[in-house]
Amino acid sequence: MLTNRTFFLSLRWQIVLTYLIIILVGFTFIGISVLDIIGKYMIDSKKNAFRLYANWVAQAVSYDYASGDPDILASIVYDLQALGEEIFNKELEATRILILNKNGVVDYDSYNIVHGPDSLLKQDLSQVFPEVKAVLAGERVEPKELYIRPEGSRDAKLVLYTYAPIQHEKHGIIGMVIISTSLSRIEQMLAQVKTRVSTYLLITSAVIIMASYMISGFITQPIKELTDVIRKMSQGHLDQRVKVRGSKELRQLGEAFNIMSEKLENLDRARNEFVSNASHELKTPLSAIKVLTESLIHMDVDDPSIYREFLEDINSEIDRLNAIINDLLTLVKIDTEAEELKQEPVDLVELVHSTLKGLQILAQKKNIRLETFYDDRLIVSGDAVKLRQVVSNIVDNAIKYTPEGGRVTVEVYKGVENAVVKVSDTGIGIPAKDLPHIFDRFFRVDKARSRTTGGTGLGLSIAQKIVLQHGGNIRVVSEEGKGSTFYVELPIKENKQ
Repeated sequence: MLTNRTFFLSLRWQIVLTYLIIILVGFTFIGISVLDIIGKYMIDSKKNAFRLYANWVAQAVSYDYASGDPDILASIVYDLQALGEEIFNKELEATRILILNKNGVVDYDSYNIVHGPDSLLKQDLSQVFPEVKAVLAGERVEPKELYIRPEGSRDAKLVLYTYAPIQHEKHGIIGMVIISTSLSRIEQMLAQVKTRVSTYLLITSAVIIMASYMISGFITQPIKELTDVIRKMSQGHLDQRVKVRGSKELRQLGEAFNIMSEKLENLDRARNEFVSNASHELKTPLSAIKVLTESLIHMDVDDPSIYREFLEDINSEIDRLNAIINDLLTLVKIDTEAEELKQEPVDLVELVHSTLKGLQILAQKKNIRLETFYDDRLIVSGDAVKLRQVVSNIVDNAIKYTPEGGRVTVEVYKGVENAVVKVSDTGIGIPAKDLPHIFDRFFRVDKARSRTTGGTGLGLSIAQKIVLQHGGNIRVVSEEGKGSTFYVELPIKENKQ
């Protein structure tokens, strides 16, 4: 049951049912409208025809009815029967003709002989039919169709009543004619039309279901393929792609999915590389500590200076291990931090100036000239602690990778739209092939040389994350052997008066 329910709730069947409902509603409305139009047309035709018949009968009997001669009056009954048969032969419907006097009393009934018990002779119809008084008063009364239920019958029948005054040139209106005729043939024809329309509707519905099911397959096939690919991706196969085809919307969906899939694959690859790099970076100092510790355990020397030297090396490796762990924790905190970034006014010139004071000693140890050029006060909005870390990481890298006797220049100025911190050095530079990767985690241009500087390979990645959090941008221009220049661009805080 659940399988069938899921099947019929699929997009393909939803499209089929949608088409079917829309077309069925349209066909039903059209069918009802057509039946109504045909019915009205046929009844209106009958009304026009029997209006003429009623006037014809009224004219045919007017002189005989006005004569008052009993012999002539007796012949009217047979005339009415003859007229009724003539009308029946033309219309093929049972027709009844009544002649009423000027008081509304029935004087002649064409059913008098054939249907004796049902005769309306001498009955005052003016009390039953308001149309009788209107006609006798000289008003024009249109034919009217009514549903009547004969005695002993459960089904109502549609009957048309037509009225015409009997006029005499001297005496005026001397009576009236009522012709009643069954409209059963019209009802039968409408029933046949209804049956045919219903049959055509069923056939059309079957054709619609088959055609729309086939057509919807072309629409839903790309979605089905996309669903299958997503299912494979959920199982860990991130290299999946879909064919871009179908309508404009489906093509856009396919392109968006392929882009997302590629990004997920790259993200997964970067995650694996990060785990591998992190493991490698942590393993190196741990291996060094283990080797030094085992050497101390197995070393049979009483010289305290040797022990001190080994312990200093162990301490250095522990510091390096702590630096890697701290940087990793910083990255994790930046990636997963849920609270909003602090948005407070920060004087960028003052922040850079105070940060460089702590790095001045490191530059002096390597005999590197640390030059600064500041613009006027530049106020940005953000977290001062994190921005200080950005400046510290970039300037620290510049000092580490600049040979002794070199120069590091730090400038703070107002750009076209942003505040800019420019850090230039005369260091080893970065090869062109490595420039796209310098902000990757654990990436080092010269791995052997980098380890001697004590860097973790995470500083620039942390700096980039922080700058992006502040709505800024960080970029680098470098040439191998001639140094590098980093540009940190941050939005300037607008002064609101």
